[in-house]
This record gives sequence, structure tokens and C-alpha cells, in this order.
Amino acid sequence: MKNKIRYYIEAIGLGIVYMIIALIVQQLFEDIPVFYYIFIHGLNFSSFKTFILSLEINHAILFSIYIGFLAGIMQETATYVAVDTRKKAYALFIGLGFSIVDIVILLISSISIFRNPYEIGIILIILNAISSLLFHPGTATFMKWGWITENNRLSLLISVFMHAVIDGGLVYADIFILTNPNMYIKTMEVFWSIVMTISIFMFLLGYIKLRKVPEPEKIESI
Repeated sequence: MKNKIRYYIEAIGLGIVYMIIALIVQQLFEDIPVFYYIFIHGLNFSSFKTFILSLEINHAILFSIYIGFLAGIMQETATYVAVDTRKKAYALFIGLGFSIVDIVILLISSISIFRNPYEIGIILIILNAISSLLFHPGTATFMKWGWITENNRLSLLISVFMHAVIDGGLVYADIFILTNPNMYIKTMEVFWSIVMTISIFMFLLGYIKLRKVPEPEKIESI
């Protein structure tokens, strides 16, 4: 029993490490517009915010697709590699490690909401946390199933796409609200309905499929 608990903790730790690495690489690619601005304008940041804002608004769809697929590719590829190194029983806990990093970043970025709490802000924090706790373990178990059944590429592509829909959708929703503030509530209702549907679907898909397959014969590190 003690060994199992240790292995669960190690699996969570592995997920945390892989998520941090994925986010660092992801951030470097997200900063490409910054590097472009510096290349064109030098280190003059007086109009930097205006430049980024106009870039997002004028190219909302392309920008959302870019950020969405960037997040999906980086984070789900990291999950894809991580779950291949562990037995299937620990895939969910690797995904949980990804969720923990996600939630910690969420809480840090939401400090202002905790200082001056308001109903919608708290609801959004809770929805974000629930979605992360469902989605990351879901894709981790789904991709472990993919490795075992030799559907690894398909499971990775589906996971990346679903992740891109969520993160890209968030970016687009934020831009849309920025230009249509009167649509805030309606936009959030539609967006979070989609996010929670995807998150629940991925969790059930991964959990059910992984339960139905036997442990692979190859020796793994845990």
C-alpha cells in the first residue's frame, strides 16, 4: 500500500514536471509577437500594448487558432510522452499533476478576485478548476489507452484538437467580449457549456477506454 501511494505521488510529480516544461516552451512561442515587435521597433515599448491589442482584434480568429493549437500541441505532447513511461494505473495521476500546475497558475492569476471577491469571478475560478481536473486526467488516460492499443497518434491528435478548442475558444471569447462587452454573460454561458461538455467527455472517454484494456507486457519504470 505504501509503495502504491509513493508511485501515485511520483506520477503526480512527473505530471507537474512535464507540465512546467510544456508551459515554458509554450510561452516562448507565445512571445513570438513580442520578438517581432522588438525586431521591427527596437526596445521602444511605448506603443507595445496598442500593437498587441490591434493584432488580437484584427486577427482574432487566426490568433485564437494559433494560441489554441500551440497550447494543445505543447501540453498534450508532454502528456503523450509522460504516460508512455508509466503503467496504466498511474496515467490518471500524471494527468492530475498537469491539473495541479494549471490550478496553481489560475489561483495566482486570480489574487485580485480573492481580494475583492465577486460572484461571477468566483464561479469562473471554480469552473476552470473543475474543467482542468477533468480534462487533463482525461487526455492522459485516453493517450495511455492509445499507446496500449497502438492508437497513440489518433489519441494524441484528438487530445490536441480538444485542447485547442478550449484554449483557442477562451482567447476568442476574451477578444469578443473586449469588443462586445454587452455580450459578456451570454458569451461565458456558451463558452463554458462547450468547455464542460468537452472536459466531461474526455474524462469519461479516457477512463472507460483505459479500463477495458490490459496492462502492456513491456516493463515500465513504475
